[in-house]
Amino acid sequence: MLSDSAPSILQQLSRSLLRSSREEFFEQLTLSLSALLGVDHVLVARIDAHQSLVSPVTLYSNGQWLPQAPFPIKGTACSQVSPSSEFFAEAGICSRFPNDTQLAALDAQGYLGVPMLDADGNWLGLIALIHSSPLTLPDFAVDTLRIAASLASFELSRRLAGANANVRIAGQRRALKLLSEGGEAVFNAQDETALMQSCCDVAVDTGGYAAAWISRPGPLGRADSLSVRTMADRDGQEIAWCSPRQLMIKRYSRALTQTAFATGKPVFITKPGQTGGVNETVASTLCSLGVKAFIALPLMFRDTPLGVLSCYHAQETCISKKERKVLGDLANDIAFGLDSIVRRQNEQRIQHAVAHVATAVSANHGEAFLSQLTAHMATALDAQVGFIARLDAMEPGVASMASLNIRGEEQPGIRYRIAGVPCEDVVNHKECVVLENAAIRMPAESNGELDWVNGYIGRRLDDAQGQPIGVVGVMFEQPLEDTHIARTVLQIFAARVASELSRQQDESRIRELAYRDEGTRLPNRADFMQRLVQHVGQTPPRSLALLLLGLNHFKEINDIAGHYVGDLVLKEVAKRFSTVLKERHYLARLGGDEFVVLCLDAGQHEAIEIATRLQDSLVAPVVVEQHTADVSASVGVSVCPDQARTAQGLLRYADIAMHQAKRAPSSARLFEPWMEQAMREKLDMAKRLAIAIAHKTLTLNFQPQVNLHTRELIGAEALCRWQDEVLGFVSPGDFIPLAEERGMMVALGRCVIEKACQQLAQWKGQGLSLCGQLAINVAADQFDDNDLIDTLFENCSRYHITPSMLSLELTESGIMVNPEEAVAITRYCKEQGMGLAIDDFGTGYSSLAYLKRFAVDKIKIDISFIRDMLVSENDRIIVATIIAMAHTLGLETIAEGIESQAQIEPLLEMGCTQGQGYLFDRPLTASQFATRWL
Repeated sequence: MLSDSAPSILQQLSRSLLRSSREEFFEQLTLSLSALLGVDHVLVARIDAHQSLVSPVTLYSNGQWLPQAPFPIKGTACSQVSPSSEFFAEAGICSRFPNDTQLAALDAQGYLGVPMLDADGNWLGLIALIHSSPLTLPDFAVDTLRIAASLASFELSRRLAGANANVRIAGQRRALKLLSEGGEAVFNAQDETALMQSCCDVAVDTGGYAAAWISRPGPLGRADSLSVRTMADRDGQEIAWCSPRQLMIKRYSRALTQTAFATGKPVFITKPGQTGGVNETVASTLCSLGVKAFIALPLMFRDTPLGVLSCYHAQETCISKKERKVLGDLANDIAFGLDSIVRRQNEQRIQHAVAHVATAVSANHGEAFLSQLTAHMATALDAQVGFIARLDAMEPGVASMASLNIRGEEQPGIRYRIAGVPCEDVVNHKECVVLENAAIRMPAESNGELDWVNGYIGRRLDDAQGQPIGVVGVMFEQPLEDTHIARTVLQIFAARVASELSRQQDESRIRELAYRDEGTRLPNRADFMQRLVQHVGQTPPRSLALLLLGLNHFKEINDIAGHYVGDLVLKEVAKRFSTVLKERHYLARLGGDEFVVLCLDAGQHEAIEIATRLQDSLVAPVVVEQHTADVSASVGVSVCPDQARTAQGLLRYADIAMHQAKRAPSSARLFEPWMEQAMREKLDMAKRLAIAIAHKTLTLNFQPQVNLHTRELIGAEALCRWQDEVLGFVSPGDFIPLAEERGMMVALGRCVIEKACQQLAQWKGQGLSLCGQLAINVAADQFDDNDLIDTLFENCSRYHITPSMLSLELTESGIMVNPEEAVAITRYCKEQGMGLAIDDFGTGYSSLAYLKRFAVDKIKIDISFIRDMLVSENDRIIVATIIAMAHTLGLETIAEGIESQAQIEPLLEMGCTQGQGYLFDRPLTASQFATRWL
């Protein structure tokens, strides 16, 4: 298929159709659709009134238009298209409709059919895209085909109407030149003025009337607002209409014209004495002015008056019933022509407005997208105000402006109550149009900024479940005349705006779950660490203190009173801590019974004072649910930059100090150098780890990944292991963080990549084959390694394995350190066939906007959520949300840490079909893994 943007496609289609003649419309339409959407065949066909026969209008196939005879609709792909639904089959269309000879002749595989409806919603026919290969279309293809169907239905309606008019004229054998030329004027006119003037000219020149004029109503469509738009007169057009006699005729006939418009029925004076209900005085006055016969005919279309055609004879004559019938037919033709021109102009304006907005909006998501869309939508519709409002899900009846543009300037958003304002009507009725005086219903929170607004058009935004989530709309300084274009444009963009608001809501909910502690409503560890990294990483280093608080003997509260009471105690502790801290102090819950406070611009002495205040806040017993608990806390303090300049180091020193403080309950300890013994041990471990990486003495274990339905192997994860000759077995939980802290992750990652490729080659040489891909963990530091791509593919080449045998597991925090670089790397690896997964998903936070750009195909749900999802409602909700979000993005999910059969059933019910964990097998050596699984 061709790859292009929606605005470009619409512009190219519009240009091609505008260059074509009406006779070539359908040929040009099918040719353009075939070229722009990259399909082999395009069919435009009529459906008869009984919906039983398909009559092709044109069929474009591989560079030529093929003649086609009508065929029964039954048993064909066309039968699946209906007035209310489209039909799409990506492939195998011939096998689904074996009796469809047309599809068989075209050797069709893919099919997309869209209905064509006339202005009344009646089914005229369809447009079908037919492809000899599986049909894969860009997202905007369906919308493009819908617009094409709208244009085609208008042209087909026009042709049918013209044909009906010709049939009517021929059938009635009316040779009257008046109606013939009048009809010709209607169908040849390019705008309203030309149409009305031509018909007036025909009435005078051909019909023999002394004068003819057409009156149209004002913006509100009232009879008293009728004014003459075009006229024709034997004596010289406009000059004659300035004569006293003609002015008097216009004045005295005005009431007749208004009556015809208001009643929808002709008003006439056929000859003196026969006035057709006209006031005798008016008839006599007109007669004295030389009007011997007069008729005013309403221009009716679908029972709506569009104007009035008025004619009179200056000679003694009689307007017969036949003549009135002919004039009535002409009036109907004029009304149809006026409506058709307005509709055509509206369609063009809608296309131009949509193309303008789509072209001008460069952002794809986020607040920038909403802001740009609002501004350009207002510009395209000549509106002075454009806005997008969100409905508050937590506070019904309240909305806030996500984007507000007034006279081309972005304005601060306001929060307002919707009761009594147009937004309330939009929410209740899906749409609201206020023609004038909308200012009196503007929200009070706008503080008079919108007191000048007259016209208002708003459209409701619904989520995927059909629930209202917002409003998109425009406002105008002047009263509204025609609302069709603005309403249509808003309807077109409503779905896209609603999708963006829904995406932002989902992202906000994921962020809330990922960054907020459910019990205390404090920021959680992930949020705290992100903030700590941000402040510690400033240049020059910023002075700050870190206080780590551990509640003493908190386990006893859980054991005696239960976890429910324990959670309430933690909530009360969090509340007390918050009350004694200042704005520049940041409180979070790390987990369990541990809290942490980040004190900006604080030194050692101030940190100890803050620690004392926090401890004093717990002096009074905590009373919850009729339980009284004496709670105290031990505090460890570390400062930056004096003691540590990294987030992990600062937290670790505070942790060391806190454990020293616990030796003297309810004390606070500042980290001191003599506490560094543990650090020396880690330094020794780091040295030995560096040697092990350099000498490649690290080994790999392999843990199987299985299909939860069948328990069959679908891949494996390579896990690094270290057996040191002095330290013995060192847990990955010890040496991996150490490698991260000491900057050894790049070297360690290279070692793991090489050993993984080497093992795959060894299995291959033994005639063994791993089902699926071997997953390798890639750390954040490795994305800063310019040689990461080279390392991966050089090892694949060296050991003669294909990239598709590997899968990379990336952490959320890792890919968000440098997201643009991560996007480029992941896309390249994906193009080469490697699998890509987000590891430990949900423990950090990655923007959904970036997640959609990464070339990942799988999300790995962290063990911390899987372990407790059967007992923790919060963890279960997080797991369900992650799985649902992954399905929305078209990604697979795999659960890690599955240890019991009871965990599998809820995972399958939520849509997760892959997993790994001790239930299936522990991490194994290469030989063990080969024996058990290969």
